[in-house]
Amino acid sequence: MPPSKINSLLEQLVAISTDLKAMLAVHDERLNKQEKQTENLGTTVEKRREELDTKLKDVYDTMRNQDNNIFAEISKLRQESTEAHKDLNNRISQLEKYIWLAIGGGIVITWIATNLANYLRIFH
Repeated sequence: MPPSKINSLLEQLVAISTDLKAMLAVHDERLNKQEKQTENLGTTVEKRREELDTKLKDVYDTMRNQDNNIFAEISKLRQESTEAHKDLNNRISQLEKYIWLAIGGGIVITWIATNLANYLRIFH
């Protein structure tokens, strides 16, 4: 093979080699960027997961506190209701006593009124 063809072939091989090096450098850079993006994405996902865990914990704590407050209010209302019931029961009992006294007094007055006329006839 003549030396000019060999030189031409060598030049073409050098050009191809240079192009391949440039392509490999571009692909290597793209791979590095992709790895960084994947790493950043993993970090971001982990941060979001931690934030979500924290927010969920806060929500559960808030729910627990509200449940405890509701139970305390229900207990307080139940106690107040029991006290009001006892007070009302005492008032009704007193009212019943007065009603029975009034009924008894009415019976006595009625008996006296009906029998008073008989006693007055005896003494006249």
